[in-house]
Amino acid sequence: MSGEQLGIVVGGSLTKTLEVRLAAGQAAGLGEYLMVPLEGEAKLLGMVTDVLLRAAEPGATSWPPAASGETGGLLLEVLMDTAVYAALEVNPYLEIDEGQEEPSRARRLPRHFAPAFRADQRAIETAFGTRDRPSLSIGAPLGMDDIEVCVDFDRLFERSVGVFGKSGTGKTVLAFQLLDAMVAHSRTQSTHADKTVALIFDMHNDYGKRMKFEAEGSRERRSLKQNHPSDVAVYSLEKNAVDVESRIVIGTRDIDPEDLAVLQVTAEFTAAAIEAAHDCKDRFGRDWLDEILKQDPSPHVLSRTWPGEDPPEEPSWAKVVNRMGIHGGSFQNLQRGLRKLRRREFVESGDAQFDGVIRHIIQTLRGGKSVVIQFGAHGNDLVSYMLVANMLSRRIWEEYQRAVERASDGGGDAPNRLVIVIEEAHKFMDRTMREQSIFGQIARELRKYNVTLFVIDQRPSQIDPEVLSQIGTKVCLQLDSDADIEALVGGMTGRAGLRAIIASLESKQQALAFGHALPMPVVVRPPTLDPNFRPGGSLRDRLNAVAPPEAAGRVTIFGRRSPVS
Repeated sequence: MSGEQLGIVVGGSLTKTLEVRLAAGQAAGLGEYLMVPLEGEAKLLGMVTDVLLRAAEPGATSWPPAASGETGGLLLEVLMDTAVYAALEVNPYLEIDEGQEEPSRARRLPRHFAPAFRADQRAIETAFGTRDRPSLSIGAPLGMDDIEVCVDFDRLFERSVGVFGKSGTGKTVLAFQLLDAMVAHSRTQSTHADKTVALIFDMHNDYGKRMKFEAEGSRERRSLKQNHPSDVAVYSLEKNAVDVESRIVIGTRDIDPEDLAVLQVTAEFTAAAIEAAHDCKDRFGRDWLDEILKQDPSPHVLSRTWPGEDPPEEPSWAKVVNRMGIHGGSFQNLQRGLRKLRRREFVESGDAQFDGVIRHIIQTLRGGKSVVIQFGAHGNDLVSYMLVANMLSRRIWEEYQRAVERASDGGGDAPNRLVIVIEEAHKFMDRTMREQSIFGQIARELRKYNVTLFVIDQRPSQIDPEVLSQIGTKVCLQLDSDADIEALVGGMTGRAGLRAIIASLESKQQALAFGHALPMPVVVRPPTLDPNFRPGGSLRDRLNAVAPPEAAGRVTIFGRRSPVS
């Protein structure tokens, strides 16, 4: 077995952890991978989840030698690595056998005193199933900078993905690199139907313009559009935006009561006000929003409120809502909220060609291009972000749903795979919003209509547990809240060790990845985003590390090294 021997197995349990006694002079840290031979040709692959100090006899620690002096130093040297030693707790995850196509879940234990080795690149590629498949690099395991961990491209995006971490930990940088690799991979596909595209709701202008970056020296990096000018289209909400495909303008006729429901918390709409909006649309038609924002009820409103009757001599909104059975306070709440929405520059009265923009975006997506919705000055306005993201996503998802159903009936081709990228995901998918927001439905539908989510969030505990459980692959950076950590690892095998690892992550460039696309959890150091970042570039190139011998004769494809044919 190749690799550096670290120690020997001295005990453990298959359902808990193995204990590996470290050899003299050896060391390992949390998140590193170890291999231990099993009977036959198979090897057990596990991850270090704890580092221990052990004593063979209690006397050695009850009466420790003096820290100084010739006698104390000699005694200390005698005791070290004999009477006292360091050990590792290793969570056993996979059995790897060169004769099998895929690794299997660990179901056997090694014998006592079996040697434990540090895993090498070949073992990692075999375990993660990426040796002969297109894959994306997610980083190097902690303490193993010469190793590159990649995930299978198709498995990563066939279900929803989540990147979680508190503010300033590098969520956007990590998400950017995954999306960059996605676009680079899709460009190589021969047909539009085989391309995976992203619909990115860019809250802070990181993907359409130059990416803001907190680091020494330059404060900007190249955006997704700049890296892939022919494969990414940018749409903007700003009136004076330049170098964009089109401006997004929402007409008051385009806003449905369902679009307001997701704003109950951020725009302070009450549930009764949303019900009033439904009643008004049913009664007044497509112009319902403009009608109820008028100072006094119009003749159209009066005729629909008192059909076949004469309206009151002095009509007022109070009399209209009383006739409709709507509470006056709820109606006033609705009016206040709608007036605030109407003041935004991207909302106009009547029709604003919103349907035409949606059709253009859908054509762009189905044509194999990713789309960035750039919010510009509206990025810090959560109401604007939630309104636009929910409205666009709901209508695009409905069109994808119809296309898939037509294809299943033989009426055309199924659409390509779409990944919708949203930030501040907990605002859309908390326990109160899961039924009102389209994103909860998309997550629950899995990949039924070729649409999945890519969520970026700092408060996973506020996402509805049912929705969070449908996020297939999770990448977790540093989190401080126990509730947030438990929300992510609850129900996982070995969750106690995973909780300890998340709690020990540093504030930048350390992440725990686990879930659908990964056969076992992995703690990685994502690459930095330097000014010379190249689209699809290899992680090892960005780390300036030397490739291991087995990587000789390989080329870089989509962030991994692949054999030359």
